[in-house]
Amino acid sequence: MAPSLKDVIRQVKEQADIVAVVGRTVALHKAGNSYKGLCPFHKEKTPSFHVVPSKGIYHCFGCKAGGSVIDFLMHTERLEFIEALRDLAKDLGIELPAAGPRSGPRDGDEERRRALHSVNDFALTWYRANLTGNRHPVASTYMEKRGITPELAEKFSLGAAPAEWAALKTAANAQGYSDDILVEAGLCKRHEERGTVYDRLRNRLIFPIRDHLGRVVGFGGRRLAEDSDDAKYLNSPETPLYHKGRTLYGLDVAGKSIGDTGYAIVTEGYMDAIMAHRYGFGQAIASLGTALTPEQARLIKRYASRVVFLYDGDDAGRNAMLRAGEALLGAGIDTRVILLPKEDDPDTFLQREGADALAALVHSAREYFDFALDIFAKAEDLATLAGQAELVEKAAPLLNAMAGEAQRAAGLNRLLTYLGTLPREAVLRTIQRISAEKRPRYEDRADEPGPPQRAPLDPTERFALKLMLESEKALDVLRAELDVSWLSDARLDPWILFLLSHDGEAAALIAEAESAGALPGDPALLPEILADAHPLGDPALAARQIAARLKKRHHKKVTRELIDSVREHYRNDPAGLPEGILRMIHEENRLAVKVEVPRSGL
Repeated sequence: MAPSLKDVIRQVKEQADIVAVVGRTVALHKAGNSYKGLCPFHKEKTPSFHVVPSKGIYHCFGCKAGGSVIDFLMHTERLEFIEALRDLAKDLGIELPAAGPRSGPRDGDEERRRALHSVNDFALTWYRANLTGNRHPVASTYMEKRGITPELAEKFSLGAAPAEWAALKTAANAQGYSDDILVEAGLCKRHEERGTVYDRLRNRLIFPIRDHLGRVVGFGGRRLAEDSDDAKYLNSPETPLYHKGRTLYGLDVAGKSIGDTGYAIVTEGYMDAIMAHRYGFGQAIASLGTALTPEQARLIKRYASRVVFLYDGDDAGRNAMLRAGEALLGAGIDTRVILLPKEDDPDTFLQREGADALAALVHSAREYFDFALDIFAKAEDLATLAGQAELVEKAAPLLNAMAGEAQRAAGLNRLLTYLGTLPREAVLRTIQRISAEKRPRYEDRADEPGPPQRAPLDPTERFALKLMLESEKALDVLRAELDVSWLSDARLDPWILFLLSHDGEAAALIAEAESAGALPGDPALLPEILADAHPLGDPALAARQIAARLKKRHHKKVTRELIDSVREHYRNDPAGLPEGILRMIHEENRLAVKVEVPRSGL
């Protein structure tokens, strides 16, 4: 009997030689019980990238990248989880479940996904045949007018949809595809009242939308009848395969060029990206007209350390770039913008000025944060306190999204140049207050000097999670003795709660959640915590000590809140305080419930 997917994940992580796998990409040198090398995910001169074979993990103390051998293969080879797992399992001679990347009750889901991929592949072939067979001369004329050569059309697999209401449906039905699968794939729509099914895209130039692995997940269409009231561009709806916020148009075509040059050019739509390729900019991809999401930013980060926005030059294009940049800052990507003349879009600029002119703009592209500050500042009267406060409000999310401390410090200095004589400390405290209000998972650290930054992980809860990850005995103790109401770190707690509320050992639970795409928290935290060399000693004893410490801290917090509440109630009538309560306030430190915490040096 073939093993379950959870078993395969466990076996791969246990049996794969992570030093050998990483060593194919990174030159590693022995350093004690681990190996060191230059990080493959960011540029550095001093090695901060560590591989710990005893724990089966890698971690960079510079850029915080980390994970298992599967994660490393995903990020270096730009594979999805199941593809990386399959490659490693094959090398190790481990059999994968025959049903595919899901097992048990989800087998039907995977069968459905295969059916959706199949019908999309059929639609692609059908749309392409309409164009290459000259069955839609209007589409051919439009492409010639826009300068789309046959080579470009083939590179991006462009096609054409006829004007008939059910041409694709009829052809697909003849090949055995049901109306239900056509509707689920987003290729057809069902009339709400009559129940009839008809083609979603009609009389349009067709742009297949592929994921980064080259699989067709959806389609877009450009209207060919200029006198029509239909939308100029129409995309597939969200489907089990197509999620707009996780997909980047053209990445399957542009990925190699992006990796070779180290940067991506992000445009708004299909035509902008295709025209950039026509003029030699093979790094061009499109965001499909939406603000970039964190998922898209992480996808770009697999290929590039820098992004250059190339949107329309008008106010709408500039505002779209403004909305799109925050996710890239959060991913630690060097983000820049090209400001085209207001009358231009990328296509018109390239036609008039040529590739060399755009190359010069790419080379001199402005940093996104400076561009954003300019837009924010122009909208406010900075001679007034209200205008300055509003500028800080708008800039704070961008500053706090920045991944690096040095970058945040530089950003803060640039913001201060717009604010005149306002003291740095006052601006910093305001930014941190705004960050705490808008991002409650981070603590307010306004009393500390320096740039706005994410607070460190709670050390006690961090060590609790380390115990849970590394020791079954400690995990059993914490399941019995740790109350979830004692927790306070919003980044660690999803992991702790997950492990407390499920039976089984930590590695198997995490592997199962990983395979189901349902990880409870930020996966980057785990290798960082596991890479911590803090000795566990007696894991069960350490777990009891940690539980006791968290209990004591919680009771102190509750006591302080009670005292503050009593004090506030009698603030205007202190004489009304009963003598016992008054004594309680004066001796509040003695109110904490006494919990004996064994001494261990933790």
